[in-house]
Amino acid sequence: MKKRLKLLVPLLLASTMLLAACNKDKPDGGDGSAIGGSEEETLLKIELPHPAVLQKEGKTVGGTLNVALVTDTPFEGIFNTFLYSNKSDSQLMGPMLGSFMKSGKNFEIVNGGYCDVEFNKEAKKATYKIHKDLTWSDGVPVTSDDLIFVYESIAHKDYKGVRYDSDYKNVIGIEEYNKGTAETISGLKRIDDKTLEVSFKKYYPGILWGAGLTFNAEPKHYLKDIPIQDMEAHDKVRVKPLSCGPFVVSNIVPGESVEYVPNPHWFGEKPKVDKIVYKRTSPDTIVEALKAGTFDVVDEINVDAYNEYKDLSNIELLSQIQRSYGYIGFKLGKWDNEAKEVIVDPTKKMSDVKLRQAMAYGMDTKEIAEVFYNGLRLPANSVIDPAHATFWNSKLATYNYNPEKAKKILDDAGYKDVDGDGMREDPKGNKLKINFLSMSGGEIAEPLAQFFVQGWKDIGLDVGLQNGRLVDMNAFYDMVEQDNEEIDIFMGGWGTGSNPDPSGLYGRDAQFNYTRFASEENDKLLGAIASEDAFGKDGVDEEYLVKAYHEWQQYIHDQVPVAPTNFRYTITVTNKRVTSWDLNTVSDWGWEKIGLLSDTPEKAK
Repeated sequence: MKKRLKLLVPLLLASTMLLAACNKDKPDGGDGSAIGGSEEETLLKIELPHPAVLQKEGKTVGGTLNVALVTDTPFEGIFNTFLYSNKSDSQLMGPMLGSFMKSGKNFEIVNGGYCDVEFNKEAKKATYKIHKDLTWSDGVPVTSDDLIFVYESIAHKDYKGVRYDSDYKNVIGIEEYNKGTAETISGLKRIDDKTLEVSFKKYYPGILWGAGLTFNAEPKHYLKDIPIQDMEAHDKVRVKPLSCGPFVVSNIVPGESVEYVPNPHWFGEKPKVDKIVYKRTSPDTIVEALKAGTFDVVDEINVDAYNEYKDLSNIELLSQIQRSYGYIGFKLGKWDNEAKEVIVDPTKKMSDVKLRQAMAYGMDTKEIAEVFYNGLRLPANSVIDPAHATFWNSKLATYNYNPEKAKKILDDAGYKDVDGDGMREDPKGNKLKINFLSMSGGEIAEPLAQFFVQGWKDIGLDVGLQNGRLVDMNAFYDMVEQDNEEIDIFMGGWGTGSNPDPSGLYGRDAQFNYTRFASEENDKLLGAIASEDAFGKDGVDEEYLVKAYHEWQQYIHDQVPVAPTNFRYTITVTNKRVTSWDLNTVSDWGWEKIGLLSDTPEKAK
């Protein structure tokens, strides 16, 4: 008998009543039952399997902190916050970035980082105030010009990154700058060296979470002479990036390792280690490396090997619910790079919502969570994650595994086995072969992909891996972002960041909208989330905003441009000589606080 997972919602700003609000009647699934309905109502509850904080007392010895980047793919190594696009580079930049901005209990921006932000709803403005002592690792002070440089880079006509979206376009004057009709962005006002004022066209709740704001500065004096189209490949980004955080890059072996030393111009608490070495290691060898004490920290370790490392004598385990989810995405169109928006293609193989719903019912996400991930994944009901508990609709029904319902939906929609080979043809009688793009990485990648494939074959759908194999991370994202013609469905995941507003992933003008889903109703519902109507007399009208989020989640649930698969616990492993690590959102922790209690790491007994 399978162990039933119970979820406890960490209430952040919302009450239980607000979380239950807006649970609309579910639409009919064609057989009188609800789309995504469930026979039992689950009380959602999240119980962390391990503590979220490690704090040890004792005299530290300096030394080298060895950190693992667990991936079977060489990292790209783009050390720039407006150019990078994958999680590995984000992790690697951790020691150099530190906490430029600080999060509150619901991930909103609060004061206390290296840069504070004041918000003014009436004036439709936000004002950055950079710490007076914040300095780049070459000794040049961090100034307002470094923030303006980020805006001007993202809005540059030659910028090929993914961050020039509707949130940035809400800054006054940025579109004129992008089109070349203005030499500066009029909505950016440099008050002084450490103060920058940003004016918005519309003032909506997401701004309080950073919509249209940059979360980091970049050194204008160091990068300004590099053409934007050449910057990603330049040594000043790839080999010798500057830092205003506690550590600075001292050496890089491309794709393999990054060494950090303390930033000599860092204004904060003195780092407790002499060096940090971030090294790529294979998921296949990480357990043996932990036993040998090769690594002091493995952040977000793969959970498929959990039973092999959880009882090792030389480590500590920490956990937290992630701001992330996994999903199966259905390709529904293309990205128009000229218009900078999604173009839906109704002739796409996956354009039939009934086909998408049936495939969602053909996924046994509960079995996957328990068998493939040792109970450290949770079947997902939404594309808003539980860490954003105020806005997550905890009572939205999941597409519980139901192959009989899936078959009936397909039958009623005209997907039938015409030629008797056991696989269904499309409603016009044509062969229906569905290409599934999935990423390599770790021992379970292949069997997990095949588990999904088998589930769909069991309901009569001929699904196979694209080109018959998994692809590495870099190739995967290239193919998805470029709308490779052969992709019908793909398995992805999102780290959702601090801002719960989903427009940056699902909006019509969001390049991260990889499924290329768009509709007038989606525009309307996302618009309600971003509306000025969400503000009341004393700030955000929480009841209005929760209702708007819940209505959008219900719509996405019914339309299924993506079928969410799992929410995730993150597991961090530390060697017993490590003094400090903190996975909490509200925290004063930083890389400078990590110390080592001995010269050599502990080995497993």
